[in-house]
Amino acid sequence: MENKTFQKVKRQFCVFWLSNRLFGVDILHVKEINQEMEFTHVFHAPEEIRGMVNIRGNIHLVIDLPLLVGLNSGQINKHSSVIIFKQKIAESLGALVDKIEGVVEVDLDAIESIPVSEGPQLLTGVSKWGNLLFDIIDPGCFMNVSVQELASGFKSDL
Repeated sequence: MENKTFQKVKRQFCVFWLSNRLFGVDILHVKEINQEMEFTHVFHAPEEIRGMVNIRGNIHLVIDLPLLVGLNSGQINKHSSVIIFKQKIAESLGALVDKIEGVVEVDLDAIESIPVSEGPQLLTGVSKWGNLLFDIIDPGCFMNVSVQELASGFKSDL
């Protein structure tokens, strides 16, 4: 008789702080994490758009992620970072976070789903990490919300 062992399926998340809450995005969506904080203001953009940033000659639109998820925008400090997402999520788009906690690996069965509601589902689940919980964000969803809905909401001076 064959003895089969099954490995638990695991996922890795880039975990970060927004205000005093812990959030995470699947590491497969993250291109890089950068601490460049010299933003160029985008006139008439909604407040969720932090600005544009030049990283090694590539221009990225940066979303103020705390505002997008309904929290207060924090002050930029030495811990602040921009998460740049892979092109499959959105081209040249990043999200400002208060502090990167690190990359964590969790068992797939440790992730609790959030009930689906109408409209964009920014938060898709919750997972335990040590003695902390973190909310899981679907960057594909918030990128669609921010780029399409927010861009169409630009104010006009006309």
